[in-house]
Amino acid sequence: MRLVPTSSGFAFSSLTVLLVMLGAFAVAPAQEEEHPTVAPALARKAATLILARCAVCHTTDLIAQQRLPQDRWTVTVEKMVHWGADLSPDDAALLVRYLAGRNHPGAPDQLPSFEQELATMEPTRAQSATIDGPLTGVAARGAGLFAHNCQACHGEGAIGGAGPKLARNTILKNEGAFWETVLHGRGPMPAWGAVLSHQEIADIHAWLVTR
Repeated sequence: MRLVPTSSGFAFSSLTVLLVMLGAFAVAPAQEEEHPTVAPALARKAATLILARCAVCHTTDLIAQQRLPQDRWTVTVEKMVHWGADLSPDDAALLVRYLAGRNHPGAPDQLPSFEQELATMEPTRAQSATIDGPLTGVAARGAGLFAHNCQACHGEGAIGGAGPKLARNTILKNEGAFWETVLHGRGPMPAWGAVLSHQEIADIHAWLVTR
């Protein structure tokens, strides 16, 4: 580093100042925060989980307006699980990664709603309706799947809650309408085609018809 004498003391030479500035610009890109990303299929699942698990207690707008770094999203999701959000450890980790990549401090003020984003991410009906061979639902498995995925809205034993009563519901006799609703959603119900496999949906249906 070279100092140049002046009438009031010493100062950096213009060359030194220029080199310092160029060095700062060279370092800046490396210091930019990298935000996590998730594959499109997992993004669909994460958005569906937000509508199905988080919107049970509060609106999705409350989440959408947040701009948090990944460590803060981790704390937030862990707190929601502690308060009763029905999320497996893998589901919670996926939500943290999805939200940290979407709703980080540098994200735009205006983002599409989760509902709008999910609509643009959903697979085509031809893709999501493809079933390889006949499916036989197993009611014993369906009971647990319903409790984990559906009970929060449709009530214990499918007797109804925030969502309609499904026990003895006529839609169970119309499998086409049942599958259409579960795969693609209807009204406030999100599409579950990105979360549940076709076998799992068949298992839930098999259990529901026993109610």
